[in-house]
Amino acid sequence: MAEQNILNGGIAVLEQIIGDMQEHNSKVDRLDNLNDAIKGLNKEIESTEREIKAETDRKVSAATQAICEGYDKSIIADRAKIKQIQGEREKAKAAGVSERIAYETEALRKENEMLQGQIDGAFKQEKIPKFANSRLFFALFRKRDVKDFILGSMVTAAFLFLPVIVEVIVCTVADVEPVQGVYFIYLFALWVLDTLVVILVNDKIIAPHAVTIDGARGNKEKIANNNKAIKKITNGIRSDKSEDMYDLGKFDYDINALHDHIRNVEDEKAKALEEFEKNTKPDIVAEIENRFKERVTKAQDEIAKKTEEAAKLDELVKQQRIYISSNYEAYLGKEFMSLDKLQEMSGFMKSGIAETVGQAMAAYRDRH
Repeated sequence: MAEQNILNGGIAVLEQIIGDMQEHNSKVDRLDNLNDAIKGLNKEIESTEREIKAETDRKVSAATQAICEGYDKSIIADRAKIKQIQGEREKAKAAGVSERIAYETEALRKENEMLQGQIDGAFKQEKIPKFANSRLFFALFRKRDVKDFILGSMVTAAFLFLPVIVEVIVCTVADVEPVQGVYFIYLFALWVLDTLVVILVNDKIIAPHAVTIDGARGNKEKIANNNKAIKKITNGIRSDKSEDMYDLGKFDYDINALHDHIRNVEDEKAKALEEFEKNTKPDIVAEIENRFKERVTKAQDEIAKKTEEAAKLDELVKQQRIYISSNYEAYLGKEFMSLDKLQEMSGFMKSGIAETVGQAMAAYRDRH
């Protein structure tokens, strides 16, 4: 057919063209179906591989967790025991520190008790009021150092300025004018009262008991100095890093033994996991892969078969496409390389409208 002008050919030539086109299209459809089937099989294999991986990961994770669980329970129990012993150790150390503080400050505390007893006994025997042994009493009636003068001045200032402050507040709240001369009356009354109190205290307390009061003050100063020494000793003991004197060796021994046991358990756990990775895990993986092996192999064989068929069919389709392009499209043009148009042209020839392919093309153009 390649040696003749198909435009001059009759119905047989056109039917041959239609038959070749139908055969080519059929093979193209078959090739597409094969390629789609190959893609579907590849997706099936990918899905199976994901299923294999998911089941493998799940079983390996469960097995690993089961291996670790026993060891982890032992480690957790040991750590809880360590925490408990550390708490007991801290209590023992705190008790030891308290005993050491009590021992090293015993003499000072006993001296304080003795000094306080002397004060209480003397005041009771001479019937001296207890307030005569206070810092405020010394500041007002028995000044001796700077602290006494400062405290006495503060008390004096309070009595002097408190009425002024009260008067300002009252006048502001009540919105009234201050009464003239009241403050001077207050100062006079305060001076009279202060004079009477000083005379009374000197006559009734200080004059007859001056030696006892001064002795009590001396004792109080010794007590204060002893308390400072006790505080210094206490702080020194609490900040001392050495623990040798508290007999904590048993606690440390038990704690170290538990740490050693934890390390041993962790080593055993690591060996068990290594053994699992080396021997058990490959068996799990092999068992799962063997269960899916037939499905994967079947799909792979089908892919190989369809791929071979598709390759042969693809080569045939290419040859048909070249033949159709060279022998038919060259004469008919791309416009008429359609089965619908060719079949309509065949109808023209069968009805006698056209005798040749070329005439059928002209008839088709006239009607369209």
